[in-house]
Amino acid sequence: MAVLPNGARVLLVRLSALGDVIFALETLASLKHERPDVRADFLVEDRCAGLLYGHPQIERVLAFPRHRKLAIPGAVRALRAVRYDAVLDLHGILKSAWQVRLARAERRIGYAAPGSREGAQLCYGERVVLPDPLPHRAEMGYHLLRALGLHGAPARPVLPAPGAAPRFWGERRGGRIVLHPGASAFAAFKRWPVARFASVARRLVAQGHEVAVSHGPGEAELCAAVRAEAPQARALDGGALGLAGLAAVYREADLMIAADTGPLHLAAAAGTRVIALFGPKDPARYGPRGAGHRALYHEVPCRPCRLRWCPAPLCVLGIQVEEVMTAIGEALAR
Repeated sequence: MAVLPNGARVLLVRLSALGDVIFALETLASLKHERPDVRADFLVEDRCAGLLYGHPQIERVLAFPRHRKLAIPGAVRALRAVRYDAVLDLHGILKSAWQVRLARAERRIGYAAPGSREGAQLCYGERVVLPDPLPHRAEMGYHLLRALGLHGAPARPVLPAPGAAPRFWGERRGGRIVLHPGASAFAAFKRWPVARFASVARRLVAQGHEVAVSHGPGEAELCAAVRAEAPQARALDGGALGLAGLAAVYREADLMIAADTGPLHLAAAAGTRVIALFGPKDPARYGPRGAGHRALYHEVPCRPCRLRWCPAPLCVLGIQVEEVMTAIGEALAR
């Protein structure tokens, strides 16, 4: 097992999605904690790159275009401009493995199947076998670090500070609670019904809490539907703030309630306690990281599953408003 040389250059690859990029930051933090001399670059799709610009542990962010095909040649040139001592594929799909092959590297390290999919393992010079059952997505990267001769010890992810911290919250009155009713469009069935979010918002406002309803691009209508039932709740536009700014606002909240989506994991990484409304995914593999969080779901025989669509997602529809309100009360009491 070769050990990284002093001042080694390492490239971490995790293209998307936002929650998984945040999980990958644990691997980066572990690497830099044990070997602060290592120069780390990060390859990510452009839609998630905003979280990484200005990151104190990353020397170079390589933003790969998701939709702009004309920009791909320039992205490839940037990828090949540096020779790496090692490239770690934290994503493990064919698209990420193709970019690992393009990189100029002494060592190309990724997961053996089933940690990798779509034949991605064929692109690696070194294939790391993961435990069975597979660990949490954030913990998978630690095994790649061990292939480099490191301990791969768990570490808390670091988030970059915004240039100027946004001022969002008013004077302290009750709890500061964020509701995020959205989820990625390709897995919209994971969303908890917006009417139930509205009911929670209305009750929290009546209890004297300061409530914010956050939304990303394309989710403004969901935010508006919640605020129609609770006008005192404030809209929190993640698209306008950017990911670093949104994390700064989340950091000052007491609690965040959301489905299994990127902003949920962003809030957890920022140090805010979260209540995750899980549906098809297994919290043991995809749940929020850190202490004090809680995952709610309705048990049905078919969960967990990896479907991208479901005609009757009872696993999430079975979560009731009263159950969520009870969890909120318990979290605020702690």
